[in-house]
Amino acid sequence: MRMVPPVRIPTLAQRAMELRALNFPDARVRLSQGRELRFDFSIAPTVFSRLYRCKLLLTPMRSPVMFVVKPDLCSLADGRPLPHVYHHHGPGTCLCLWLPRKNEWQSQMRLLETYLAWTGEWLNYFEEWLATDEWAGGGEHPPLPKTRRRAATRAVNP
Repeated sequence: MRMVPPVRIPTLAQRAMELRALNFPDARVRLSQGRELRFDFSIAPTVFSRLYRCKLLLTPMRSPVMFVVKPDLCSLADGRPLPHVYHHHGPGTCLCLWLPRKNEWQSQMRLLETYLAWTGEWLNYFEEWLATDEWAGGGEHPPLPKTRRRAATRAVNP
């Protein structure tokens, strides 16, 4: 019987080295006492796109979380509810980049090939959605939190 070597999950320090090696202009990598890694960077999904300021947060034993910090996506959407985002309390917009129950993300995957690429793709679909009001990125929209769902139902059925 052939033994399969265990999958090594990168530490936050190794992730910091991975992100620094990308040499993104105007990017900043901050490792806080081995408990949290923040990667602030700018990205434009196409050569004709605006520049977006993003923040990737990594903590041990949790999936990474991606935020678009600037510009304010809600303002760009002009009052329309944003597609494929998670609602959270804090600055920026938290992007829905993958479907957890389908295991599209695994901890040993490279961030450039997953989270950073998925962010560029998401922003490209977002810009298309701004123009057409159609989300072409597929996937499933995260459900609204119960309190927001009730408020949305009341607004439709007063």
